[in-house]
Amino acid sequence: MALRGELIGRDEEHDRLWALVTATLSGSGGGAVVTGNSGVGKTALLRDLADRARADGGTEPGALAVSYVVGAGAEREWPYSGLHLALSAVADSLASRCPAESAHLVQSLLKELTPTATGYEVAIRLQALIAEVAAPVVLLIDDAHLLDPRSQEVLGFVTRRLRGSPVVVVVAGLAGEEFEQYRGLTAVHLDELPSAEAVRLVQRAGNPPVRRAVAERIVALAGGNPRVLLDAVSRLPVAQLTGHVELDRYLPKSPVLHDMFGAVLDGLDDTRRHALLLAAAADGHLAPLTRALDGAVDGTAAWLLDHHLDGSDGTFRFRQPPLQSLVWQAATPSEQRRAHQELAEVLSGPTAGQPEADQSVWHLAQTTIDEDDDLAARLMAAAHRARTRGEVDRALALSRDAVRLTGDTWDRGDRLIVAGNLALVSGRLDEAIGMARERFTQDTTAVQRADLALLEVRARNLLGGDVAVGLIARHVEEVGELDPGRAARLELAGAMGFAWRMEQAEASRLLTLAGHYAADFDDATRHAHQCASAWIGSISGDPCTAATQLPQEAPSKVGEGDVLSDAEWSVCRAMVLMRAERMDEARRLLQDVVMDGRFSGATLLQSAAQSALVELEVRAGRLPAAHAAATAWERTAIGGVWRSVVSAHMIRVYGLLGEPELAWQCRQQAVEGARRHGDGWATAVAQAETGALLLVLGQLDEAVPVLEHARRYALEHVDPSLLPAEPEYIEACIRAGEPGRAGAALADFADRVQKVPSAWAQHALARCRALTAEGEASIELFHEAVDVRAELVSPLELARTMLCFGERLRRLGRRVEAARWLYRGLVLAQECGAGALVTRAERELRAAGRSPASETAHLGELTEAEQRIASRVAAGKRNREIATELFISVRTVETHLGRIFRKLGIRSRTELVGLVKADTDPTG
Repeated sequence: MALRGELIGRDEEHDRLWALVTATLSGSGGGAVVTGNSGVGKTALLRDLADRARADGGTEPGALAVSYVVGAGAEREWPYSGLHLALSAVADSLASRCPAESAHLVQSLLKELTPTATGYEVAIRLQALIAEVAAPVVLLIDDAHLLDPRSQEVLGFVTRRLRGSPVVVVVAGLAGEEFEQYRGLTAVHLDELPSAEAVRLVQRAGNPPVRRAVAERIVALAGGNPRVLLDAVSRLPVAQLTGHVELDRYLPKSPVLHDMFGAVLDGLDDTRRHALLLAAAADGHLAPLTRALDGAVDGTAAWLLDHHLDGSDGTFRFRQPPLQSLVWQAATPSEQRRAHQELAEVLSGPTAGQPEADQSVWHLAQTTIDEDDDLAARLMAAAHRARTRGEVDRALALSRDAVRLTGDTWDRGDRLIVAGNLALVSGRLDEAIGMARERFTQDTTAVQRADLALLEVRARNLLGGDVAVGLIARHVEEVGELDPGRAARLELAGAMGFAWRMEQAEASRLLTLAGHYAADFDDATRHAHQCASAWIGSISGDPCTAATQLPQEAPSKVGEGDVLSDAEWSVCRAMVLMRAERMDEARRLLQDVVMDGRFSGATLLQSAAQSALVELEVRAGRLPAAHAAATAWERTAIGGVWRSVVSAHMIRVYGLLGEPELAWQCRQQAVEGARRHGDGWATAVAQAETGALLLVLGQLDEAVPVLEHARRYALEHVDPSLLPAEPEYIEACIRAGEPGRAGAALADFADRVQKVPSAWAQHALARCRALTAEGEASIELFHEAVDVRAELVSPLELARTMLCFGERLRRLGRRVEAARWLYRGLVLAQECGAGALVTRAERELRAAGRSPASETAHLGELTEAEQRIASRVAAGKRNREIATELFISVRTVETHLGRIFRKLGIRSRTELVGLVKADTDPTG
């Protein structure tokens, strides 16, 4: 399917047809027939082929004549009308591209296409005409099945004989008896798009692009037919396409569905039509469907499974997914309610378990129009059980119906709060805001209004980074004396909103206001206050202390949480630990969230965890892992506050991976998103990462001013690691020949590192001092820099330091030493996936007269302690055995091994064993 200049999912088919087109340029012709069901993409394929042929068909303008025509059913009864249509188009093309006599020959043949002419006579004349064609011609005929039979006969006869002429004919249409005329031609059959390609099509069809999880759901409902997919996207509102409002259970009503699949329903008796309707209502559960069909006419269940459903492991899906929506739309409301009623009855027997009973309650709710407080209460109980299991979507669906059926105004307000928070957790932010604003139209208490306002504040924070300070103030004033804990939660939500935007002053102000109510905190509010305090502290210059202030237990351990609130706590805790450079602990917490199947429907938590993983892996220098996290984040991303920042972090990643085009795409996304949301922090990150990209690319004249601007952003924050732009700026200035600017920036950076001495900052400062020094002084400083906090900084930072050291040594004429450090840096860069740094190291090694793969490591460079460990590794001992022998911890052994690998430029114990043996071999 073609979209925005790209043909999606048809590369193989396009290549086969393009081979025929290119053959015409060397004087060889041929033909092809393209078949496939309606809407599968035949037209898109032909149009893309025509566009490419016109653009790339020859080295000179006019080298290739391209004609594109479409068959018309209205002319099918007129002999040779289809041939007349095709040849007229060819004549128009030839008139402007070939000698005038060629077009004249075509016109003369057109005059002879009379009803009395036999097909053989016309075919012979047409062959004679083709023999006169010297310039390449491509004739594309769409909807060829609509051409009249005589035209089909002639085209088939002639096309099979085109090999010696520079003419290609491609016909496309619905396969039928008339296509037997094209037997022997290159056959290209189009099936529906595979799932992955269908998802790509749907994502790209929306504006803005459709969220991946939503695209996957649309594909599940529509299948892989491009026309059905694009029709569905065109009929869905933007809020549903972005995932901020849930999709309906069925596709939108559309004439496209009826035209393409209506024939399946025509002629079915009432029993089979009702069986299909039951399947459409059964929500993919096979057991209740088969039970409901027990009383049907013999063979109905078998017919349904044989012809329309694929079942396995207690579930099923429609073989033609759009049929599910079509059969539901074709039923009357009473027929739809009857289907749900039957399913509810078979699920509510005396032997039914709790999951079946909960399904029964949901089906029963679909049959109920009027208020029913008893049924609403049962729905809420089922929703609570689903939430406890982490089934967010199921819980949300149940609670929605509970709200709809609740008559009591107080109960309705409480249930609305529950449903709204479930909508928030599932990432349906617009829906959550809509529910929150029902406080203006419903009879609610002040406490309920405060909870609904809190829901809106959180959703708006996430949707656009908009901290609703006025809304918070109004409801704090209303509820402050009545329920101080709720007032505190409103202030805390605002504090976290500002913290996400790195506006520490405002975040601290609201945190302080929340603290005024500390005497009235319940356990949940106290827990939330501690998390907010730790997070704000971690970005305000004291990350290590903040990490110690984190609540040590999940909310469920203090009696106020469940699996979802525990996951939210894990994400917050991980982000604070990341700021404190406790990467391994943070990674484990985040991976627990993203890999736990219970949270698959909790889109908000998944999006938060994946976005945090992106930043963590960037800071840890694990570029492929950062890329994987960004890809996973894209699937669950709810947009809003994270989209711009994640895109900004990936600018540098793609640059280092050697993918500059992707890096610039990320920059565009980050800048546009930051501008749209007025997000100053995303703007700052994008500026810093763009400068880093320019430095990687060696575009120093552009990098310096961009990084200078980013450095001004960085100076607004106490912790220099929040926006790591200063080391990039200093290096760019040195490389650009501006040591004065580098020295001034270095002085500022040193003062800031003294205030917040993180491992990254200390190591980067040591490298910058070495870079700004000259001669032998710089060599001494580089020797110090490679050891500064080496066990804690990322291998990517070490690789950068080693490469800078090697470059400085080479420029001072010390090639042997330079090669050793360059090779070490190259090995570390390879481990990190930093292809751009690998290329830089290889270039420097060649300039030093060395091969990138020829350097030999020297055990003499190891300390005495490191040599003791290396010798024991060579003896085949494990880390625990070495630790026992040397009376040290296993972690100390692991730390020493990391240093050994870095110093020697190796990546495994096997390599270390080989080096030790070679060093001790007297013959070596």
